[in-house]
Amino acid sequence: MTEHGSPGYFQQLSQALDTVACARPVLVIDKARLDYNIAQLQQVLRRGFSFRLVAKSLPSLPLLDYVLRQTDSQRLMCFHMPFLLQVLRYFDQADVMLGKPMPVTALGYFERDAAAADVAVQARYDRVQWLVDTPERLLEYEAFARKHQRNLRICLEIDVGLHRGGFQADTAFKSVLRHLADSEHLRLAGLMGYEAHITKIPALFGGPKAAEGEAKASYQRFVQLVRSDYGDVDGLCLNVGGSTTYPLYQQEDLAFCNEIATASALVKPSDFDVFTLSHHQAAAWIATPVLKVMQQPDLPGPPALSRLLRTFGVLPQQACFTYGGNWLADPVFPAQARRVKLFGHSSNQEMHSLPQDAGMKPGDWLYLRPMQSEAVLLQFGDIAVYENGQITEWWPVLDYPTRLDAPAQEAPL
Repeated sequence: MTEHGSPGYFQQLSQALDTVACARPVLVIDKARLDYNIAQLQQVLRRGFSFRLVAKSLPSLPLLDYVLRQTDSQRLMCFHMPFLLQVLRYFDQADVMLGKPMPVTALGYFERDAAAADVAVQARYDRVQWLVDTPERLLEYEAFARKHQRNLRICLEIDVGLHRGGFQADTAFKSVLRHLADSEHLRLAGLMGYEAHITKIPALFGGPKAAEGEAKASYQRFVQLVRSDYGDVDGLCLNVGGSTTYPLYQQEDLAFCNEIATASALVKPSDFDVFTLSHHQAAAWIATPVLKVMQQPDLPGPPALSRLLRTFGVLPQQACFTYGGNWLADPVFPAQARRVKLFGHSSNQEMHSLPQDAGMKPGDWLYLRPMQSEAVLLQFGDIAVYENGQITEWWPVLDYPTRLDAPAQEAPL
């Protein structure tokens, strides 16, 4: 038995992959486990929060669509301009918040794409909240909006303890609020305070509980400033949370926030093995074919060196080479399988040690668990959906174009 599933679980998954003749590395999502994690999220949403799904962490339109339907949400968060454009085309009712502040040139790309798509350009702008982190960026966005006669919805990034940028609760923030209140082309849509640091604070510095309290108190101060220097917060999006922190929000926190964001928690890569997600299940695997199985494998160089290394357990007695490798992932099945560090990383054929009783042969599958979802799910083409012992669907991932052409004959400003 492994931590993530019995040998029978992975053997059944292998049979499903063999049935569809998938002779390449593939990213698999276990739909039953995905549903289980969605159910854990829904318990928090029942406390009164709206839900915003983070597109970068589940970068597949059918996958995003499935989660949005299950959670009865039309809210998304995007971190990449090509993804933003695809999401807006696919989800015609979606409200999309930018998850990081974009250079003002991104607005030029957005303007051009909307015009080329022959849609009502302002109507598309109305569906996006542009994240702003400094007074200077606010002025750049306002200059663009004035030039193109657009109205922009602005979400302010606030620093609630992560210290990765964003506004402090100070006079600069208050002046930005007053500027927004008077602006002809900009209006305040909400606040976004990300607090992924909470679960990582060591006990020496107060631990997660103290960090949680400080982050929540900080967010409350920002909300009080909005009330005093802008107006009522009714109708504003007060966004908090992330995959490691969303379960921390209780009904009483609705006094200062009304929306939580998450996504990675729904497939739980290993970077998210934290106490706040102990009730979630790993739901995503990399399955890769075993190409070669070797007894007493040798390293390049003198055979005596390899024999010595095997004697001391530095080099395995049995190993395999897999189809591909060098992913942000760790092997989980067969149990005790490990990447052989002495042989080095390879994106072509990677060497893994095997336990002597593994019984692996060429054509079998080795399984790895991703460390992240956003950096891994895009690497394998269509995602295999595993359900009731079968691969039932293939979900395409988002396109990742290498460039976006600038608006012809014109700089964004």
